[in-house]
Amino acid sequence: MTAIWKFVSVTFLIFAFSTASDACVSLEGKLVDSENVVLKLAHVIKEQFANKSIAENVAATLMADVEAGKYKHIQQAKILETKLTEDLKRLSGDNHIGMVCDPVAVKRYQARAQSSHSESAKVNDEKNRANQLRESRIENFGIKKVELKNGYIGFLEMHYFDGHLEESKEIFTGAMNLLSGAKVIIIDLRRNGGGNSKILPLFLSYFLGPEPVHFATQYTRWKDEEKKLYTIGNVQGARHFDKPIYILTSGTTFSLAEHVTYHLRAFRQATIIGERTYGGGRAFDPVVIDDQFYVRMPRIEIINAADNSMYKEGLGIQPDILTTAENAPAVAYLHAIKHLLENETHPQEKSDLQWLRRTVPIENDSSTKKSLPKLVGKKHFGEFTFEIRQNKWLWMSFRGLPWVRLNNLGDGYFYDDRPIQRQFTFSNEKDRWKVDLHLLGEPTKEIYEQSRKVVSGKSNL
Repeated sequence: MTAIWKFVSVTFLIFAFSTASDACVSLEGKLVDSENVVLKLAHVIKEQFANKSIAENVAATLMADVEAGKYKHIQQAKILETKLTEDLKRLSGDNHIGMVCDPVAVKRYQARAQSSHSESAKVNDEKNRANQLRESRIENFGIKKVELKNGYIGFLEMHYFDGHLEESKEIFTGAMNLLSGAKVIIIDLRRNGGGNSKILPLFLSYFLGPEPVHFATQYTRWKDEEKKLYTIGNVQGARHFDKPIYILTSGTTFSLAEHVTYHLRAFRQATIIGERTYGGGRAFDPVVIDDQFYVRMPRIEIINAADNSMYKEGLGIQPDILTTAENAPAVAYLHAIKHLLENETHPQEKSDLQWLRRTVPIENDSSTKKSLPKLVGKKHFGEFTFEIRQNKWLWMSFRGLPWVRLNNLGDGYFYDDRPIQRQFTFSNEKDRWKVDLHLLGEPTKEIYEQSRKVVSGKSNL
């Protein structure tokens, strides 16, 4: 007799790291029918996993393992969860798939699936959605940082991609408007583990265009459905489709964050800087198996429309410029400044960009020489007084205020990084010292050494 099971599936198209809750711990002591769970799981995978050949192979292996009694001895839910997740990842080669023991989440997914024909389920679903929206607002819909750096370089840090499309539009509008003055955009996805693909057309619309762009095709095997994905032509807020893009990645850049990276490189030749990404390509849905378990089921394939391809599961995306995740922002900033310098013709703008380039610290950079000017004792230059201490630091006092240690940028440049940022270079002309004062947006000012003494060390302001 053929068993017939009914499974609850909720389409989220989630791309993200996902972990089980501690709700499964409360089931300790309650025995599970592990073989029945595995057979249900095998049926779901065969019917719904994104890749048909993988689906059939995994399902056949699971059913054979049940016949061989491989799972018969497992009676604890948590142990079964761990064992099945290991087996599923090994058999499928997929980084998203996994078995989850979480009765609380199961009830939430069941409520969503039943909300269309059950009033009580609808109420529960609305409550769950409200809680999720509240959490998303607290997290600013994944937008961690928006900044217009010196040199007209925009910086956008995304920690995840939120699925509340309509509710997040206003936030994205504001963020993109803050970047309107940028000539280059840096998108930081180093800490981004993915998110909900609902946001993909909106987010990409700010960087592709101006007309709607067919950026990918979505394949859903279990529905026998093919859908073309387009950006939005009339998206609100400043758009940046004509600006160079740099994307920062790490080994934990995963899933939907990898999709964003891939699409922007394919369509906009975005430069990827950092580490190879994790390698999780397929979207997953939570599919309920029973009252305790659901499976993170990769059911969606999304293929880039520009090259009709996608990065490989488990291999991720190789960066164009390989460096550590920690060093990636500085490397990207330097490359952005270099790009701007190559296209800048105004002398003062070029001078300002060179000023900025000197301030970017790069780890293990041996290309600059860091020596000290041969100043002896305290040297006075107008309102500035300088002194070398411990034979390795250059200190400065301005107008007799407390001393500050300057950063040695190398190649003779020293940097005061306080609110009024200054750079200094020193030269000796006919036994008389001269300091060149470099300020952003202003011509270089020459100040010669004075013999008068300056009273220093006044009380802090």
